[in-house]
Amino acid sequence: MFEELAQRHGLRMIWPERPGYGLSEECSPQDLNALDWAEVVIQLADHLGIDKFSIIAQSVGTVFAMAVAHQYSSRISGTIYMISPWVSTQLANTFKWTRRLPASLVTKTLSFAMDVMWIFNKSSDSNTASTSNNEDNTTTPPFSPAYSLSCDLQDEENAFLASLEGEIDLPTDFPPHRPLRHMVRPRHVSLYVAMNKYRMSEPYQAGQLGDVIVALEKYHDFGFNYDGQPQQVPVSAVWGDKDSLIPQRAIDCFANQIRDIRLKILDGEGHDLIWKEGVMAWAIRSIGERCRAAEKH
Repeated sequence: MFEELAQRHGLRMIWPERPGYGLSEECSPQDLNALDWAEVVIQLADHLGIDKFSIIAQSVGTVFAMAVAHQYSSRISGTIYMISPWVSTQLANTFKWTRRLPASLVTKTLSFAMDVMWIFNKSSDSNTASTSNNEDNTTTPPFSPAYSLSCDLQDEENAFLASLEGEIDLPTDFPPHRPLRHMVRPRHVSLYVAMNKYRMSEPYQAGQLGDVIVALEKYHDFGFNYDGQPQQVPVSAVWGDKDSLIPQRAIDCFANQIRDIRLKILDGEGHDLIWKEGVMAWAIRSIGERCRAAEKH
């Protein structure tokens, strides 16, 4: 669905499948490591004869993208574009209750793993969490012990939020007043439906659960800090202030770690920015313009 945008700007987009996704081989969550993925990306680039490349990353993909930047910053051309960027839960002091649970418990069912990802959403002012199956039917999380732990720690979470003062005031290269629109155009609906049907049919130990385990650092920490690159790559990021997975404190931490960053906070937007045409058009157009400028020189 992004191919037309890429072609419009003269770019070739490659979407490597991490272990557990699509036609890739399955991978135990214990074995999935962000720094190992960096090696895979470089091997693929070498195989395709690509010396330098640009990166667009979304959510937990940010971890894998920054792993590439940490190991191979010289191979990255220009800015890394990040959408709803994920931050270490330990550094950002988020999802603290999950540190008390063994990784084996998190990996038992995908439903519990997904509970982990949204249980602290910002809409739970009354210490209640729910997920909507449809517009008229709302249910509580299926794993109640996890929710009980979240309630016990809610006061601590709120105290930490209250300790943060000030707001991020960073430059942005995101165009103002540009409509976002949903990415799924009528001609893409059948593809969108087929992709989601295939994704939902994947076994519980497939890619989605692996990403949850990586995000929560249950078996391995990231192996690097976002500010730890010898020659840090510039970052341009967008985040929605209604993102229920990545709170303001995480974005504060993210912005403080990156020395060369531009950040745009989108009012009223959630975690689904990857599906907004205006967001992907911004990233793809920016890479295309930089490539054309480089060719002229």
